Amino acid sequence: MLDKFSSTPDYAVDKKDHLDDQVAENRDLRSPGYLKLAEKELSYRLKIIILLLLDSLALYCGWLVAFSHNWQQINFDFMGRNPAIFSLFLTVLGFMVFSFSAYDLYRKGNKSRNLSNPIKAVFFAHIAIVPIVLRFYESQLVYQLLVAGGITICLVTWQRLSLNWIWSYVRHKYYPLRQKILLIGNLEEIKSSRTLLESSEVYLIAGQLDLSEFEDDEALYLALDQINYKELDEVFICSWEAVKGAASLYWKLRTIGVNWRILPINIKLPERQAEIATIIGVPTIRFAQSAIVGMDFFSKRVFDVVVSSLLLAFIGLPLLVIALLIKLDSPGSILYQQTRVGLKGNHFKICKFRTMVENAGELQQKLEAQNEIQGGILFKIKDDPRITRIGKYLRRYSLDELPQLLNVLRGEMSLVGPRPLPVRDVAKFSQDHFFRQEVLPGITGLWQVSGRSDTGSDGVFDLDFEYIENWSLGLDFKILLQTVQVVFMAKGAY
Repeated sequence: MLDKFSSTPDYAVDKKDHLDDQVAENRDLRSPGYLKLAEKELSYRLKIIILLLLDSLALYCGWLVAFSHNWQQINFDFMGRNPAIFSLFLTVLGFMVFSFSAYDLYRKGNKSRNLSNPIKAVFFAHIAIVPIVLRFYESQLVYQLLVAGGITICLVTWQRLSLNWIWSYVRHKYYPLRQKILLIGNLEEIKSSRTLLESSEVYLIAGQLDLSEFEDDEALYLALDQINYKELDEVFICSWEAVKGAASLYWKLRTIGVNWRILPINIKLPERQAEIATIIGVPTIRFAQSAIVGMDFFSKRVFDVVVSSLLLAFIGLPLLVIALLIKLDSPGSILYQQTRVGLKGNHFKICKFRTMVENAGELQQKLEAQNEIQGGILFKIKDDPRITRIGKYLRRYSLDELPQLLNVLRGEMSLVGPRPLPVRDVAKFSQDHFFRQEVLPGITGLWQVSGRSDTGSDGVFDLDFEYIENWSLGLDFKILLQTVQVVFMAKGAY
């Protein structure tokens, strides 16, 4: 690692007597030294094989459970005894591997870590053979096929989550596993790039070349020729517009046997997943479609319905106990319904356990001056006199929100998303705030796991925007787990 910014990387050749031989070796991709690059490619291929085996194992386990007649005595040779089922399994496996490849799940990059992509791939692989099952098999197999798909989705999701966490942890603990990179650019852009890349805990900056220190292209090329590229994983160009001989530099980088990329550090772009698309020879930056629409919305909706149904079945008895305590504590209804603003500005009735006195709405007008939420849009105060005795405990642990699982089943809300706000709050929105109405509101969200009532209005909207822009099923799952932790700690709740 460099102790200070310098144009000479720490792995450059220092002895001039061997410069010519070293340059020749570094520039010749056919030299024996470049076997190390082949070793890196072999390591990458090995990772693909391991992922293929794990995905195949997840599919096998899903089918093993779904097609076993007695789950207490699972027959591991069920496919060997039924060639027809085995042929179906191989067909689905082929579709699944093809779908995983189409979604770039076996390649490097963020797409391979996006949890919604393997869910889509497994779903499509099973749905694709439904016509075959209906035509050549018994119709009851469709049910088992869907069960197998659901179990496989759970296993693949758990597997990818575990692998991503393990790899991030290992790379964070062991610096040699990070990707070694070289930075090329002007000093200011290099400094900004170092700050950005080092914070990712993925890259290890092995050296840098400051373009301002080179008088001409030949001096830069001479410095490039001295670099031992066998010790590099990638080259980052931070100031492409400052490179004079861009075409020559392009071809030189193409022949060194190391991946390279342009890092437009000074271009301020939206923090959304993007890709480069070339139009008539001109590269453009293309952003993904609007958040949580199409197949994304469908997968999120399936996730909501399944999890909400399981939760209601599991906590049915505790809900009845809470309802009885509310009835005994104070006069009034058990459930509190209020008009909230949801998707596309549509109004709906939100369901909550009543935690306030019956005339709480009338009393709020008298308490507006005591609002403690910064920004004035949202309304909350500590030690609210309208809250009942049992209501304090329900609010402290967010138990009053549980009836909203019914809103989720009705399609008015999601498990995770921006909180649905009262009409009074939405009426105070500025034009920049209405973006949050473009997705289904949620029972919990980034606001709830990032301070809850202690977060000001502007902070709430920033968190909502961050959630919408970076949504994935993996993020939803992470927020749900964090919500459980925050609720038990009763952090920021009042």
